Amino acid sequence: MIYVAFIWHMHQPLYKDRLTGRYLMPWVRLHGIKDYLDTIAILRQYPKLQQTFNLVPSLLEQIEDYAQGRALDRTLELTLKPVPAWNADDRIFVMERFFDAQWDHMIVPFPRYYQLATKRRDLLTQFTPLEASRAFTYQDLSDLTVWFNLAWFDPLWQRTEPAIAELIQRGQGFTQADRETLVAIQRQILGRIIPEYSAMQTAGQLELTTTPFYHPILPLLIDTHSARIARPQLPLPNSPFRYPEDARRQIQRGFEYFAARFGHRPSGMWPSEQAISPAVLQLLVEERVKWAVSDEGILAQSLGTRLVRDAKGQLLDPEILYRPYTAPTAAGNITLIFRDVVLSDLIGFSYSRVPGAQAARDLHERLCAIEQRCQHSNPLVTIALDGENCWEHYAEDGWEFLRNFYDTVSDDPKICLTTVSGYLAKYPAKEILTDIHSGSWIGSDFTTWIGDPVKNRAWDLLLQTRQALENYSGPEAASALEELLIAEGSDWFWWFGEGHDSGQDELFDQQFRLHLRNAYQLMNLKVPKEIDRPVEKSVATSLVAPSFGAFDPTSGQGTMHATARTIGRIEYGCDGRRLNFVVEFSSRFAPSEQDEVLIYLCYPGQTRHNSPLNARPAAELKGVTSSFLFAHEIRIGFSPLAAVLSEAGEVFTWHALPINLSVSCREALKVDLPVAALGQGPGRELHFVVVVCQNGNLLEVLPRNHTLGLRIPHSKKATAILTWQGAPYGE
Repeated sequence: MIYVAFIWHMHQPLYKDRLTGRYLMPWVRLHGIKDYLDTIAILRQYPKLQQTFNLVPSLLEQIEDYAQGRALDRTLELTLKPVPAWNADDRIFVMERFFDAQWDHMIVPFPRYYQLATKRRDLLTQFTPLEASRAFTYQDLSDLTVWFNLAWFDPLWQRTEPAIAELIQRGQGFTQADRETLVAIQRQILGRIIPEYSAMQTAGQLELTTTPFYHPILPLLIDTHSARIARPQLPLPNSPFRYPEDARRQIQRGFEYFAARFGHRPSGMWPSEQAISPAVLQLLVEERVKWAVSDEGILAQSLGTRLVRDAKGQLLDPEILYRPYTAPTAAGNITLIFRDVVLSDLIGFSYSRVPGAQAARDLHERLCAIEQRCQHSNPLVTIALDGENCWEHYAEDGWEFLRNFYDTVSDDPKICLTTVSGYLAKYPAKEILTDIHSGSWIGSDFTTWIGDPVKNRAWDLLLQTRQALENYSGPEAASALEELLIAEGSDWFWWFGEGHDSGQDELFDQQFRLHLRNAYQLMNLKVPKEIDRPVEKSVATSLVAPSFGAFDPTSGQGTMHATARTIGRIEYGCDGRRLNFVVEFSSRFAPSEQDEVLIYLCYPGQTRHNSPLNARPAAELKGVTSSFLFAHEIRIGFSPLAAVLSEAGEVFTWHALPINLSVSCREALKVDLPVAALGQGPGRELHFVVVVCQNGNLLEVLPRNHTLGLRIPHSKKATAILTWQGAPYGE
């Protein structure tokens, strides 16, 4: 028999301004009516199946605010505000934000919403959002506010809530009373979330865990220099941020909030972004945490080994991953479990693209294969992932997939779905893990939150505010510290700089600086001018493009849904003489003879021939695939492995150049070429994208809506900094 521990991570950052009570984004409310209750409602129908849910305190606080009518975001305000009273800003906002829903599953199935969406799309090709809004009648706009809210209700509520079902059936002609009814139903659903999780925990079907209150990267709060353990040459902020007391406070506050709602302290913890370090583990032990979950990449680094998988993604030595470990610290021991990346990512990113029954069958077959391969008894397979953002990409919000999978495993005596603590009570950890690597679930490092010039600038601002707080002892010290703790959250740094694009990055930047500004105001200090300037713009004049960088393609549609299909990581660097690219493929993709990787380069401010991507575009991939032109193309084929450099010519043509490129593809694809071949020199800036094609058809382009950039340094002053870590299927 194998034991399977599902851990669903439910998280949203704090979107509210504590000083005004206003919410800048609606995602807690919208995910609250779509993702938090239905997941356990399905599970409740299978009482023999047990799972673990991780609930972040900053999410729970906001759920309570909405349920009790204390929260007001802009979309909620306009849902309730009579349309004739809207001003120009209201109309612009509605045109821009009331279509924030997954196109295929949340807009297209509803004829009236689809009609309004296509009307808006067509108008915006010719008019500004305000001008486009004038083509919408008052009734159109009223219907739009209702449909935006209706689309976010889970299919469960669309089927079983009479008022919701009636509105969907009616389709249009909605009134102010209908809009108010929707909001009342939303509050009722949100008010059920915490009590129902608590009830299922009491019944023994769920184990509930939590995370430090505002979801910070604990190793970086303790010491930002811990980022150099995985990336020794990583550029860091001007001065180190070292506040272990803040890390402890975030943990303690999280436990206190959780215990007040659920009546006990949890045994386990999901460290934010599964980021751990030796110092973090000691802190967790001191705060009485019994177990924590991290990523298989951290396990491999800690053991100094490779987790090798076959062509189907199955581990050749499964015993390494599928067991708990004891990690000794100076304060005592803690148990660590490590998630299976392939299984977790299949649910998070891949299964949504196939029928639910097929996906469920594939997952069951993979678990059966693990059971057959494991030699030791009672292995624990940990599947841990975001529990909310993936479902909008599934048909029926994942109901077909989950029902089919639960039906199958309920009848399989060789597979037991369990809670983590339930498993550890029977089979405590026997293996000792003494050398803990410092890293997160992304690349086994911290580059998603530090190392980029913009991210580093944000850390500088955070440190500046933290130091000001150290010198303040007035009556608002506690409130000012609270604002600082909010700004320490991981989400702001996630969206800063290269690597992720939410489509609303400026709002996350604004929220980060808002909390710093609030801290200064509470301390009755003058707010520094740099706090009023967007973080990215504050570094644009001097650090537009560094001489090296990395890109983790884990953002995309929705709020934070990762859509990368083929590429797991891109690294790039230049020493002034040679340009280097490293492309690490995702665990779900291995290049074959039909595949090609293409790197397209352009040079801002230079007049020269440019051509579009030389690939047949995919309908669902927009952005650079249709609107960007490039000066050079590096085309890599795999049968045989070869790389060709081409230059753009007249009338959108490409011409191969007689330049030798160095290319290899063992653990990752590596390409190296002389800068002189591009006709570029020191100080020049170049931008690029990486494209994957199969039989000439575009599979993926990264980044999707912008380019990556670097500046060519002077070779005598520059050091090439380019490291690679990880491989296909974790090799």
